[in-house]
Amino acid sequence: MRTIRHTLINHVHAPIDRVFPLLADPVRMPTWLPACTGVEAEGPLKRGARLTVRFGERVTSLEITELTPPTTFGWEEHGARKGSQTLFQLEAVGGSTRITVRHFWTPQSIVAWVRGRVMVKRRVERTLNAILQNLRNALN
Repeated sequence: MRTIRHTLINHVHAPIDRVFPLLADPVRMPTWLPACTGVEAEGPLKRGARLTVRFGERVTSLEITELTPPTTFGWEEHGARKGSQTLFQLEAVGGSTRITVRHFWTPQSIVAWVRGRVMVKRRVERTLNAILQNLRNALN
């Protein structure tokens, strides 16, 4: 199957030294990650670390694949959306931060592709916009 890619580029009115710590703090992830109700880290946040993330009844595992303070943070999901990757790239622009959020997903089957394209709760564009809005709210 072909990889499905989505990218959102926008900004928040906060310096990068406030944005990155918010993104990379597992305790604070529920403030900006839509539908997230809790996060548990196995240890210090570093590449290869695993997070257990709760979305209501759904529990999944995220592996940190990118962590370069204060510019890059990313993960790969190892749960129901196996192979789903999310990457945040930050750039300081004056007193603001430009955020590029990339989401990649390679469906494991035709059924997974159909579910990912048809189910409203899996609309990636909406989720990426919600992440950005939640980050703005958390930084105010």
